Amino acid sequence: MQGLVIVDAWQKLLPHDVAAHPHLENEARSFGTFLNQVCNIEREKGTQIIHWGEGGTYWGGIMDEIEVAPEDKVIGEGKAGWGEVLAPIDELYWCGFHFGRCIHREASFISGQDANIVLNLSLLFPQDSWKERLESMFWGRPASKMHYHLWSQTGFEEVSIQ
Repeated sequence: MQGLVIVDAWQKLLPHDVAAHPHLENEARSFGTFLNQVCNIEREKGTQIIHWGEGGTYWGGIMDEIEVAPEDKVIGEGKAGWGEVLAPIDELYWCGFHFGRCIHREASFISGQDANIVLNLSLLFPQDSWKERLESMFWGRPASKMHYHLWSQTGFEEVSIQ
């Protein structure tokens, strides 16, 4: 079974981030709508959707743009633990908010060096560059050495990042 982890799709954004990046909220919500469509397609294929970082009361929970279906798992405050969620999963993919930051941090923590990050399902934080984020270090190695994929309706395809 495949699993797709959506990282940090929060309802509320940090006020200082919104002040510094006036388009951030609209960008995040638009991207959330796209991720929701991906989740619908993947659910139909039997992919386990996992929402990471419910955020509790401070973050307002998961954004309205992303539906949490009854069969989805939510990892966060008072929710399911990783052990029970990962037990049936053979391939785990990571995406969400933000590439080279929270996505890589959480993926590295759970999947280590072998994390599968989906590029076109990951939003880049406004002040970042892809090159800079790929040169960041996670678990003692550059982010560029993780496993990267592109998503399409036919599935996840591994791509090489040099």
